[in-house]
Amino acid sequence: MRPEFDEISGKQTTGHEWNGIRELNTPMPKAFRLWLWASIAVAAFMWVLYPSFPLVTGALQGVLGYSARQNVLAAVADGIATREASFAALNEVPLDEFARDPSFRANHEEAFSVLFRDNCSACHGRDAGGQVGFPDLTDGHWLWSGTAEEIEYTLQVGINADHDETRFAQMPAFGRDEWLSQSELSDVAEYVLSLSGQDHDADAAQIGAVVFEDNCASCHNDAGVGGYENGAPSLADDAWIYGSSRAAIMYTLEHGRAGGMPAWSDRLTETEIKQITLYLLWQGQTDG
Repeated sequence: MRPEFDEISGKQTTGHEWNGIRELNTPMPKAFRLWLWASIAVAAFMWVLYPSFPLVTGALQGVLGYSARQNVLAAVADGIATREASFAALNEVPLDEFARDPSFRANHEEAFSVLFRDNCSACHGRDAGGQVGFPDLTDGHWLWSGTAEEIEYTLQVGINADHDETRFAQMPAFGRDEWLSQSELSDVAEYVLSLSGQDHDADAAQIGAVVFEDNCASCHNDAGVGGYENGAPSLADDAWIYGSSRAAIMYTLEHGRAGGMPAWSDRLTETEIKQITLYLLWQGQTDG
């Protein structure tokens, strides 16, 4: 349909018609056009002032030099500084005293638990109860001692971590590297089962005790009680990191173990490490 003059409105039509209704060629109100051009002008002005278009290695920064990232980093730094000042006493008083203070625990345990969950729960669980391959931190069984000083040090340097002073612990692959025969591995497994009071072959365990003394006692000590000085776990209790079944023990003897934990001194402040240490001490205080 060709555009034509509409007698009733006195305006031209667009030439479009739907069910007998003809569309008027009504221009956009002048105020709307003014707002459109004003918004374009404001946008152009903001492009000059603030970061805008992306470049190959960054973006146009704007004449004001504004950076939301820098503002956030500055706010985070201020928050860290405030918390460091609030808990300055942690660096002056032994942590054991805070661990035994019920009022301090009531006031801060929930906040410290958030710090633990944000950094440690992926491996040790939200309740610090551990999982296969990662130890339970709520019981009395520790690889490197459960004192406040040793827990704090472990958090700082990690285990088998990329840190000059990291704690190092690794069990050889006695089977894969052919240090022991399959029959010797089986005998040692029976002896290890006997140490923790599990069902075992007594005759094989008696033979395995000799093999254990020659190859394993240097780390796990006599009767498999473990040693804090080298991170070797006790084999004479009911706390197992990789499982206590005969199959799990055989796999460990065959392939070895070398767990790891990051050195948190590269990520957390000294005060934050002390806060996590306190949280772990509280989780292990079943008697209050």
